[in-house]
Amino acid sequence: MLLKLLKPIDAVLNRFTMYRVVLYGLIALLAAAEGLALTGMLQLSAGGLALSIVALVVSCYAANKLCAWAARAATNTESWLITALILACILPPVSSLARFGLVALAGAVAMAAKYVLVWRGSHIFNPAAIAAFVLSTAGLLPATWWIATPALVPFTTLLAAVVLRKQRKFALAICFGLAAVAMLVLVSVGLHDRVLLETLKQAIKSWPIIFMGSIMLTEPSTLPATRYYQLLYGVLVGAVFSAQLHVGRFATSPEASLLVGNLFTLFFTPGIGMLLRLSYLQQLSPDIFQAVFEPPRRRLAFAPGQYLEWTLPHQHTDSRGNRRTFSIASSPTEADIQIGFRHYQPSSSFKTALLALKPGQYIRAAHVAGSFLLPDDPSEPLLLIAGGIGITPFRSMVKYLTDAQQTRNITLLYFANRPEDFVYREVFETARAAGVDTRYLVGRPDTAAVRANAPDFAKRTAYLSGPDALVSNCKIMLQELGVKHIKTDHFSGY
Repeated sequence: MLLKLLKPIDAVLNRFTMYRVVLYGLIALLAAAEGLALTGMLQLSAGGLALSIVALVVSCYAANKLCAWAARAATNTESWLITALILACILPPVSSLARFGLVALAGAVAMAAKYVLVWRGSHIFNPAAIAAFVLSTAGLLPATWWIATPALVPFTTLLAAVVLRKQRKFALAICFGLAAVAMLVLVSVGLHDRVLLETLKQAIKSWPIIFMGSIMLTEPSTLPATRYYQLLYGVLVGAVFSAQLHVGRFATSPEASLLVGNLFTLFFTPGIGMLLRLSYLQQLSPDIFQAVFEPPRRRLAFAPGQYLEWTLPHQHTDSRGNRRTFSIASSPTEADIQIGFRHYQPSSSFKTALLALKPGQYIRAAHVAGSFLLPDDPSEPLLLIAGGIGITPFRSMVKYLTDAQQTRNITLLYFANRPEDFVYREVFETARAAGVDTRYLVGRPDTAAVRANAPDFAKRTAYLSGPDALVSNCKIMLQELGVKHIKTDHFSGY
């Protein structure tokens, strides 16, 4: 029932990348803050906030351009602006010329951190958090987190709900929130005898739990790759967030807690960023293409079913930006890196630029992630359902099983609009020897097709991959059929 209610919301969100959802949400949140400040409902200088936004936007843009030029690195069209707006939400509004300069300095520090504090091609720390931490610890500018105020709770909550739905990260935010509240209760009530109910109210209204748990905690670049580590990450950041520890100038502030979490990611699931050189582009069907990249100098570690974030700077970037997430279609057993993508007309500027790449040109790939993985138990029977280009993660899985000489009980239902849209047939036919029974079905997944081609569906764990609307509809259908275990592939930036 809930999935059916969310379908119209998802239909709207699917028009935008995750980064655009966050960007537009932050703009709306700051606009609401300006409006409340002008009407006296928020004790904040509207003019000071406006000056802070100007200082941060200008400094982040200029510093990002300069650092990218010096490092000869690809730039992202949204990230610098998102960072500027986040800093505007957590730093005190401008109240003097000196404060204007310090706020601008914070933007420059944030951008520099993205290019200097790097490990294996990927930045380590959340840029806004590291800037706030550096200036606060140095005694130059405190991070006041003014955004956490009762007047803005409804707006922040709405933004959090939208962002978390887009990213499918409610479990992460809940783990963070529960850990933060539990630690706060332990410290405030258990150690300082404060009233429990008042402590909980204060946590929601005046602590940046909602903003942190939705906007900053979920940054893809510093988030662990798999769900298990993401939940641990949320618990760790939440516990440190509310610990209220002080050691000299260091305190477990919200920004410090996020940096601790970033170190956790670095040690347990470090991000990887690299430039991949195009080997060739190949048309697989009338509107499906494959991009094959040369083996990278440093081995790209990933599991079958995971995805990468791809950045391709280009002129006349449209509203969807210059970043996408694509499943890795190749297997870890293959040397080259492959992706498959559908190209419609009219197309996005990103895919037009991708198709225009020539052999030998480069694209940046980073942040291997995803928990859409084969189960550890090889005896577990599986039902894989792919719609259109959603076949790419299954191509990776099936090719891996074939190369590793693993046998599994798998039924793959591959749906496409036309017979000529079925791609990677050779891989799936070869995999029949590994226990993969592939059925090619024209149309969309429905009850009749599932019953006819996988009559023992109720005994199988289902994996769904494809356009978001198809996956949502298919999940509802399988739940109504009584399938208990369903895993879905979702890309927040696609």
